[in-house]
Amino acid sequence: MPPQDTCAKHSKMDTHDAESRLTLAHPLMLGVDGGGTKTQAWLARVDDQGQPQVLGRGIAGSSNKVAIGFESAMANLGDAIKQAFADAQLAMSPIASAAFALAGSGTEEVRQQILDFVKQNFLVESASVIHDGQAVLQAGTPDGWGIAMIAGTGTVAYGANSLGKTAVVGGWGYWFGDEGSAYWLGQSALRAISHAADGRADPTALTAVILNKLETREPREILAALLRKGDVRREIANLAELVCQVAEQQDDVANQIVNQAAQHWSRHIECLAQQLVPDEPFPLALAGGVLCGSSYARSRLIEQLEAKQLRTSSVEFVSEPVVGCVQLALKYSV
Repeated sequence: MPPQDTCAKHSKMDTHDAESRLTLAHPLMLGVDGGGTKTQAWLARVDDQGQPQVLGRGIAGSSNKVAIGFESAMANLGDAIKQAFADAQLAMSPIASAAFALAGSGTEEVRQQILDFVKQNFLVESASVIHDGQAVLQAGTPDGWGIAMIAGTGTVAYGANSLGKTAVVGGWGYWFGDEGSAYWLGQSALRAISHAADGRADPTALTAVILNKLETREPREILAALLRKGDVRREIANLAELVCQVAEQQDDVANQIVNQAAQHWSRHIECLAQQLVPDEPFPLALAGGVLCGSSYARSRLIEQLEAKQLRTSSVEFVSEPVVGCVQLALKYSV
């Protein structure tokens, strides 16, 4: 089933009105989605129909321990939660159930560290640290199973079948993985610019566009320009949007980079399909700034899936995976 051409916000919950802000007869739920760029926390209550109703939202920087270290990651996580309470106009109160989908929490040791931090600093009765792909599946598939492809600052694919079997492809981090991520796209563009400047490769329109973005005049100044920005990884990842835009303008070099990214995404999905749902259609949920931010990139992915004869029963763009976190917090509480 072909996806829609826009990446509309996917939310199954309505924002509260003034009266519901003051009604705390039902338990509070917390959902947190944290990646390499930002952390979103949504505080909700269970309404009379047993559905989560958003009370407040908070946003902070990265909560990825691998990217910025544990102390900084937890500081951002705590800030996002506090902002959600402030947005709800509530004092810190007991939280019945919470689900945390945090990048960089792939080991049991890290998950326990996160749970310890949460329980030491907040009144949380029950908390779970889940794979960020699980939140995307919950928000973007009809029954919470299928394949989630996330291409943001990093790249990972997560799958679950109807029998409960799960698997992960990618998510190895930018040192030697994250192919097709925003960082990978930006790095590939910078490599192409450097090769063109040396005469080792063909010229590309990426050069002028990215030099303008970095506020510098010639390729040899790019290194210094990135260092001036501070967070080099984030600044390189921020170039991904420009790469997709230049590719859409039919620049050969940029097109090749985006096509290579689509090959990586489709290979991630193909590997999961072979493990979990061989020879049958599956729901597909797409998330992350690259896939949700560029219809051109999404179209290249769909082309790759069709070429591999991978059949999807539905395709959903999940711009706010935190929705799935809140839904899972409610699910885990019952």
